Amino acid sequence: MAQKVILKERLASIDILRGFDMLFLVGAGDILRHFIEGFNSEGLGSVYYQLTHTDWIGFTAWDIIMPLFLFTAGLSMPFSFGKLMKEKYTKAGIYRKVLRRFLLLFLLGWIVQGNLLDLDINRFEIYCNTLHSIAFGYLITAIIVLSIPKVSRQLVAGVSLVVVYWALMAFIPVPGHGAGVFTPDGNLAMYIDRAVFGQFMNVDTQYTWLLTSLAFGATVYSGYYAGLILKQQIEPNKKLIRLILIGAGLIATGLLLSLHTPVIKKIWSSSMVLYSSGICFLLLALSYLLTDRMKINARWTKAFQVLGLNAIAAYMLHSVFALDKVSSTLLHGLEQYTGLFFPFFVSMGEFAILFFIIRHMYKYNIFLKV
Repeated sequence: MAQKVILKERLASIDILRGFDMLFLVGAGDILRHFIEGFNSEGLGSVYYQLTHTDWIGFTAWDIIMPLFLFTAGLSMPFSFGKLMKEKYTKAGIYRKVLRRFLLLFLLGWIVQGNLLDLDINRFEIYCNTLHSIAFGYLITAIIVLSIPKVSRQLVAGVSLVVVYWALMAFIPVPGHGAGVFTPDGNLAMYIDRAVFGQFMNVDTQYTWLLTSLAFGATVYSGYYAGLILKQQIEPNKKLIRLILIGAGLIATGLLLSLHTPVIKKIWSSSMVLYSSGICFLLLALSYLLTDRMKINARWTKAFQVLGLNAIAAYMLHSVFALDKVSSTLLHGLEQYTGLFFPFFVSMGEFAILFFIIRHMYKYNIFLKV
């Protein structure tokens, strides 16, 4: 009985971290950006910059949102896989579940960003969305976990993903550019996407996907390894120290590697994988400290947990259902009084509608699981 309570607490820290990520992705990011825009002040430019993606080289606070989404996908895997094994699932049965999740995530990604609902083959994009990166990262991590019994060898495989991706990007020449080129047009990952996907590639951004799946796998695996630490039967303080030390070590290693390979989120460079994973470890340590050590149980932690338990539903509501237009329609009368701050109120309304839906889904035990 006590073991069930401990498991619940550990899962709560995971859900709260995922909910923190979702809060900024589906609400707080837009709210803060529009609030700053309302002042129309250059003095707030540095703050606003941290709420946007870096154009190419570098890393902002907003850039951690996508890596943290992948990290938390891996974070829950030791618990979900452990549960399946206790329920006597065969390895083949677990693989079927993994493949089902992979396909569902791809379908949802096509709906969000692949233009699937346009019903126009000329606008369709095959591999283009965060959910797609989670799908491949989850699949790669699952293959490592299910095919390699020993954790030490799994760790070697996870690290190898980073090393192999770094070596390919650094030493394989791109026609017309050469090897080790980290420009938007000259990097190997972009060259492969263009060659494989052709007209169906993600053309609106500088993000890369197919070869970059190795890096996505490394990020999800880092979350899986963090989940193993949470699952260990050791003293809570030792878990916390391990998370902090690994996080600091990954950040330092990423910064060191950046001297050769820049931190570039759009191509998920190996230095970015290490640097962002280190930040994720530290954020997990903070979540674990608040929930499992300090036992904080407040309204804000509950709100994070509600969002975290239905992260995919929140993401789909934000990305597909045009809640901003609903909010704008309901609040249009405020525009004449609020001026430049009207988008801020629209964003507040949009998030209120989204959270109302997610809160009621939670209340009636409705969870979108893939």
